[in-house]
Amino acid sequence: MTRLLDAADVARKALRQSALVLAPVVVIAALVGWFTAGREGLWGALLGAGIAGGFLLITLLTVLLTAKASPTVTGGAMMGGWLLKVIVLLVALALLKDATFYSKPVFGAVVMIAVVVVLASETWVVVKARMLYFNPSSTGQGDAR
Repeated sequence: MTRLLDAADVARKALRQSALVLAPVVVIAALVGWFTAGREGLWGALLGAGIAGGFLLITLLTVLLTAKASPTVTGGAMMGGWLLKVIVLLVALALLKDATFYSKPVFGAVVMIAVVVVLASETWVVVKARMLYFNPSSTGQGDAR
């Protein structure tokens, strides 16, 4: 019989899978960036993969750290993390706006590709996971009248 997983197990598995999928994306993006736009393309690829991968993996870490917490705490942590990531992204983009050491088209393309690849990987892990969605040993009877 297959063991049922909890949210922390699924988050750990998704984190491992995302890292394994993101690593070749970074290498391929860096090579393509280098050959299409030189050093600027390499920096654009590395920045794009770092930002996209880092932000997506932070979401998984948030799930992992709040797996045993109540849904309210988990939801609050996810929303707080999302808000923090948006602020960090806006600050990073503002700081990089006038920089000339990286290729903006390569950066944008790699961010989009890395987001799609990592999200697809995480989705695959969650869909394939066998986990409980409720606790059958809970004592609550609902609204018994």
